[in-house]
Amino acid sequence: MSGRSVSVSPAAVGAKEGKAWVWPRRILDIVGYLALALCLALLASLLTVAATNLLGYNSFVIYSGSMEPTLKVGSLLLTRPVDVDDLRVGDVITYRSPGNHTTLTHRIVGMRQQDGEWVFETKGDASLGPDPQEVILRGQATKMVFGIPYLGYVVDFARSTAGIALFLLVPAAGLLGHTGTQSMEGAREQRGAMRHAQPSAF
Repeated sequence: MSGRSVSVSPAAVGAKEGKAWVWPRRILDIVGYLALALCLALLASLLTVAATNLLGYNSFVIYSGSMEPTLKVGSLLLTRPVDVDDLRVGDVITYRSPGNHTTLTHRIVGMRQQDGEWVFETKGDASLGPDPQEVILRGQATKMVFGIPYLGYVVDFARSTAGIALFLLVPAAGLLGHTGTQSMEGAREQRGAMRHAQPSAF
């Protein structure tokens, strides 16, 4: 029984290799696009905060649910300075707690003057009663302008060590991935060219 040799076209081999490389390349592209989108979202959030600061606003991340549903956990709160004399009952202000000196954002539910100073009674919207201690504000106060839901999470992450590392690692990983992809495609094309140069066997 005589054997018969079968010729294999170099173009067919190259086509098979090309198809085998399509899916890994697409996966790398998708991962790269997602990482880039995340970096752009983090950068946009930081630019938003920086722009509002330049316009005279201050920003705070809401970590507790004491002001829900007005301000949900993870919201980015934007405030502006106002004269204490311009504050009214119903305004939401950010201030230092007279008890533990933490930063709070609560609503004014009462106000009165004592010895020429304004004394404010505050309350979280989610709380059943007013805060245990009144707060005295002098000069200027910090009043809420509006809150952006969930953007605080992004800003908080962008300011963290992990967020900073992401800014540094993603561009480097993208550059390495692009270089690696180009190298693999170049090697594949070189193998294809060498096959085309070889005579077919019959």
